[in-house]
Amino acid sequence: MKFLKSKALLFILFSLMSFNLLAESYHYKADVKGMVCAFCAYSVSKNISKLPGVDADTVDVDLKGGHVDFISSQQVDTKKLAALFSDSGFTISNVTFKKTRSAQAVSHKEPSLDMAIDVFKADQFSGVLEAIGNLAASTSASIMIQAPASMEDTLLKPLLMGRQQVIKVRFLPAESEQIHLQLFD
Repeated sequence: MKFLKSKALLFILFSLMSFNLLAESYHYKADVKGMVCAFCAYSVSKNISKLPGVDADTVDVDLKGGHVDFISSQQVDTKKLAALFSDSGFTISNVTFKKTRSAQAVSHKEPSLDMAIDVFKADQFSGVLEAIGNLAASTSASIMIQAPASMEDTLLKPLLMGRQQVIKVRFLPAESEQIHLQLFD
């Protein structure tokens, strides 16, 4: 009898612990008007990623369809969301969300390409960046770049400009004289 009580107590404790591992999240969908190229889609993704609680890795921009989806750990104020876009020439509308509870999963992907470039030699690598952009545009790959904030446009232009395919790019400003670029499949 004692064994059954202990087992029941362990089951209850495990259930309570498992319940606490479930995270509340908000899955958002919206229409975006004004996007014409991959750089526009990057700008939309970047703006949404700045909002508190938004998981930057979940921001998915459909350039051709004019839609965006993202997940946030907290409810996003739609007025703040609209204000992000009004200054940049885009408009967001038909914002909907669904509140869910799900287990938090941590994924650690290894990059298929991991390279470092000296900031002062960045202009020598524009062809390489364009080739990486071509690869990412033809697959579902994503790119993460860590570099000085002043280098953002310089690095993203060969990757994104003029493309009609969305490339998932995340730029992280860094205090370094190195550009760290990673490509994930």
